[in-house]
Amino acid sequence: MTEQEIYEIYKIISENYEKYLKDLGVKQVNLKDKSGSFTKDALVLVYLAKDYPNTKAVSKQELTEFVRKIYPEVSDVQQARHLSKQKGYNIISGTMR
Repeated sequence: MTEQEIYEIYKIISENYEKYLKDLGVKQVNLKDKSGSFTKDALVLVYLAKDYPNTKAVSKQELTEFVRKIYPEVSDVQQARHLSKQKGYNIISGTMR
């Protein structure tokens, strides 16, 4: 995924956040941190939102591999779980029972 694609998908995420999630108390995810680097939370949301509205199920391994392209030192991406449990996003885990 190119940097331009990341920006385009994040724009869709932001528009939908404003329209559907903001008033429900869901926390907005910043695209970049104070140093100007993409945040891991935003990268995970962008990857999950790829091809919206025709998104597909994504494994934790796929998310980790994508985030490693920007953060090579990442060992195991936990952002999807944190976005779901701590920030209010409806991210469904394939391991939930």
